[in-house]
Amino acid sequence: ARPELVNLPTNLNAYDEIYLGYPNYCGTMPMAVYTFLETYDFSGKIIHPFCTHEGSGLSHTEDDIRKTAKGAIVEEGLAIHGSSVDNSKSLIEGWL
Repeated sequence: ARPELVNLPTNLNAYDEIYLGYPNYCGTMPMAVYTFLETYDFSGKIIHPFCTHEGSGLSHTEDDIRKTAKGAIVEEGLAIHGSSVDNSKSLIEGWL
């Protein structure tokens, strides 16, 4: 079941690029992220996915985003080990 999200913008027309962050839970994204992706038209928008994980990296989440946010351009994502977040500044800067 997908959870309902509150206080969302009416649309994403003002955005060409979206940085989508989430924790990787057992190889996939939380259901709330799927709800977000199913809510809007992402046609032509660029999505930059990034996640934290405890060993599974991005898994198949980039493909899941492509399937769910139809028409979006999904760039190569960034996976950061949860226990290394505090020391990831240079990794993040290189990805940006």
